[in-house]
Order: sequence, then C-alpha cells, then structure tokens
Amino acid sequence: MNKPMGSRALAWAFAGALAVWCADGFAVAPAWADSQIANLAGIEKLDYDVLRNGDKIGDHSFRFSRNGNVLDVEIDTDVRVKLAFVTLYRFWHHSTEKWIDGRLVELTSKTDDDGTSHEMDARSSTGAIAVVADKKARRVEPGVIPASLWDARILQVPATLNTIDGTTMAISTAFVDESEEKGPEGTVRARHHAITGELQRELWFDARGALVKVRFKGQDGSDIQYVLK
Repeated sequence: MNKPMGSRALAWAFAGALAVWCADGFAVAPAWADSQIANLAGIEKLDYDVLRNGDKIGDHSFRFSRNGNVLDVEIDTDVRVKLAFVTLYRFWHHSTEKWIDGRLVELTSKTDDDGTSHEMDARSSTGAIAVVADKKARRVEPGVIPASLWDARILQVPATLNTIDGTTMAISTAFVDESEEKGPEGTVRARHHAITGELQRELWFDARGALVKVRFKGQDGSDIQYVLK
C-alpha cells in the first residue's frame, strides 16, 4: 500500500468528505425536487469501494427505502488506513435521512473520526428545521440539500450542509465533461461535475441522477475515489 497519511491529514481528507459524502442555514431545494427523487425510484442500494491511490481502504453505501411519498436513506462509511497490521486511522459514519415529497424532514448522524465523536440531529419544525450538532442548536430554513452527495440537486445550490458537524459550506459547481463509468447495472454515460469552495469534490451522475463515482484529493495529495462495486 502507498505511504499513508498521518492522522491529522486523514481527518481533513475524510471527516470533511466521507460523511458529507458525506449551520446557519440550509440551501433551498430547486423546483424540480420531486422529479429528482422519482428518477431514483428503481434503485434500492449503491455500494462503493473507497480507494486511496488505487488501494482499497474502506466501504461506503446508500440504502433507499420508499413508502408512497416517503423516502428513507441510510448511509454508512467505514474506512481504515493500515500499515501492515496496525490501523493508523479509522473513520466510521452512520446517518439516516427521511424525505417527504422531495424535502428533507429528518436527518440524524453519528461519526467516529479516529476517536473524536460527533452527533447531529435535524428535524422539520414550524417554518424551519431545528438542528442540534455536537450539542449546538440552531434553526435553519426548510428545503435542505445535505452534502451526503447522493442527491444530484447538490449541483444546483450555492451552499450545502455538512452532515457531520452541522456547518454550512459555500460551494460552486461546474460541468466538466462526460465519460463512460461503471453504473449500478453496467457501464453508463456519466456527467462529470466539479464542486469547489468550502467543499471540493468531483462527482459523476448517470442519466437517472444516480451517483456513480466520487473523487477528491487528500491533504497529502493522495487520490481518493469512491467507485461502485
């Protein structure tokens, strides 16, 4: 395996990435909210290998469950960077999202970032969403697009919610190109977008809006990718 990052560098590479893949305010969802959710109706799960410079260091997954106009999403990340039999860094994240008619009504998450714990809870309230993250409370606008990255609507908003610590990240998005990538059911033509700003990620979505690939640079310049299994 390539030379691993130190614990501090890994924290920057993953804690701000994996679970926001994964505040003072949420970004408001665009008008085509319902259609984006509907486009993913045939997908029940997405499983990824997490790679560092081509070597597998963990797993990431989405599980989708639908009941009428309600969509539940379960997100899991488990990353371990090892040198021989020694674990140099561990990142674990579990979160759930509940959507009704294309709008987020509930989000909970727990994270263990190499021994540092985070907890977050966001719930729909009267005219707002109440967020408690690491025991800090705030009220934010409804219509959130969180930075869990599975929802292609993140490409349409100027800010997104960090699902680990509840902070807001200002972002800009640009289309890069199209390429053939591994999709949920074989090779697909995917649109490649680059997110810059307080979150920097490259995302590939297929024609249905399914996330097929993620790429970003680690703090030490290493190449981190999520690729579908």
